[in-house]
Amino acid sequence: MDLICERCHAKYEVELVDCEKFNKFSYYCIFCGNLLLEVNDKKKFLPKNVSSIPIPQIALPGLIYSTLTAYMEEYKGLFKELSIGKGQATSSLNISLQEDDFVPPNGWSYVQLEGLIDDSEEIKKSIEDLFKTPGMVLRIYILHDSREVQIPNIMVPYALRHRGIGKHLIALIYDLCKHFGYRLSIVQMVEGFYYRLLERGAEMIDEDSVEITDNTNLLN
Repeated sequence: MDLICERCHAKYEVELVDCEKFNKFSYYCIFCGNLLLEVNDKKKFLPKNVSSIPIPQIALPGLIYSTLTAYMEEYKGLFKELSIGKGQATSSLNISLQEDDFVPPNGWSYVQLEGLIDDSEEIKKSIEDLFKTPGMVLRIYILHDSREVQIPNIMVPYALRHRGIGKHLIALIYDLCKHFGYRLSIVQMVEGFYYRLLERGAEMIDEDSVEITDNTNLLN
């Protein structure tokens, strides 16, 4: 029997097995983090090759990854290169991006979006200061031990600044963090962005970091 992920259409083989104990199991897609199967019966369909890593460690990074991918689809035409990857980060200088079908022993802890803006003449005409921010970068660290997500770097090219793309991405990530009981912090910010987020209701952590909360107005 095949089990198909409704979000990314990945296919898994499942088998019916007898279990001695009455337990509840949740299985998540190793590609996008979507909930595949939730069972609490002694006879269970158990997917093969599906991650059994604790729920947030597989689902939260995977859902951040797939959410960014879906949201950026609208803007792909503005980029000549656009990539979104996930992997392990042992430090900010040691990143190991993995293939989508590989799940590290402790789940993913890093998601990165990178894009280089289209440099065609048509795009250039609509951008006054293209050379200042020719690309887009969004780095996300998932600190599972402290149940916190940190964004230390978010750079949006001039062509997208007035569309609210940065704030929308933060809002989407916050909703996912909240669902799994993780805090979301924006850290190592430049002064201007730091004060803009404080004005929007973010909670101050220190002189260059804030926490996003329900009181943070990101979409208006």
